[in-house]
Amino acid sequence: MPVRRALLAGLLLISSTALCQTHVAALPTDPLELATGPTLLVNTPERRSLVLGLLERARQQGSELYASGAPPFRLKLSFTSSGQTQYSGSGEMDEIRFSRQLWRWSARLGDYSQLRIFQDGVGYDEKPPGPIPLRLQMVRGAVLWSMIRVRPGAKMRMATAKWEGMELMCALLSGDEVPTATPGRRWEEREYCVDPKEGLLRIYSEAPGIYVTYDYHDGPQFHERKLARDIAIVEEGNTVLQIHVESIQDPGRPDPNLFTPTKEMLARGPGLFLRAPVRIPDTAPLPGGNTGVVQPVIIHATIDNEGKVVEAEPLQSSDPSLTSAAMAAVRRSTYATEQGGRMPSQSEAFIEVEFGTR
Repeated sequence: MPVRRALLAGLLLISSTALCQTHVAALPTDPLELATGPTLLVNTPERRSLVLGLLERARQQGSELYASGAPPFRLKLSFTSSGQTQYSGSGEMDEIRFSRQLWRWSARLGDYSQLRIFQDGVGYDEKPPGPIPLRLQMVRGAVLWSMIRVRPGAKMRMATAKWEGMELMCALLSGDEVPTATPGRRWEEREYCVDPKEGLLRIYSEAPGIYVTYDYHDGPQFHERKLARDIAIVEEGNTVLQIHVESIQDPGRPDPNLFTPTKEMLARGPGLFLRAPVRIPDTAPLPGGNTGVVQPVIIHATIDNEGKVVEAEPLQSSDPSLTSAAMAAVRRSTYATEQGGRMPSQSEAFIEVEFGTR
């Protein structure tokens, strides 16, 4: 234990000696982008064990209700949404989960509503299956599986930061080799900022420009887990989702009637399986007459089972010509999607559009 404490202290005191001179395109400035200074490669067994341990502690503390060994629950929450999406306004969600085989949820957002019941791990919908609103998929991701893509084999760097008076450890994860400890976050990295003292996830960012913040003040305690009471999702400085956890409790004994799809639901076939966020690279021609700084534009979207974009919004808009070109490129593209399983799928995607010459 003393060795682990010493190693943690060392990681939380990264010095400028970790810097190198390799150029990395700067991310847009954002007050919630905490990994802006020196970084350290997490490339030894000791460092990886420590950082992955902190992330797993945050997962088990309550940031992922679907974590292995998590208890059954009944969760109720409310939310308000806004932004450049098809559905916005107020919403609510109610979920009862005993296992992957015994599970149901209902949700409403604006004039959209749906009830889904799972039988043998397959979801059947009360209303005709169709696209699920992007904002609703974001709510489920932020509350239920924010750390689903934290995997032991990921390439990893880390940084330290202060936020609201707390010392945080920010893990930067990607699937690509990171050869040097360059300063600041890279475009392709996901970011998880954890309070090492409390073991709680404070900020999660799947891509630059979008940040999920977790407020544990007056948060519910559930089976030794501490849940955030309020969760905000911020895009380019604007809060597009404000989520409030109304209650979480033991679900009691399962009522078979609640978990039995009707004949009509079964006849319609499975609904869309919601996949974890994916990062997709793309390219677009540089708009004519553009003489400013050219940086990537990340488009946040949902993609259907055929690889077509359903809803889309930009995460960077400082240069309207680049944003417009990126949106146009994404709208006309078809993307490879993960296939397999017994349900068609819908993916939440972060499409990084880079620009080249005409």
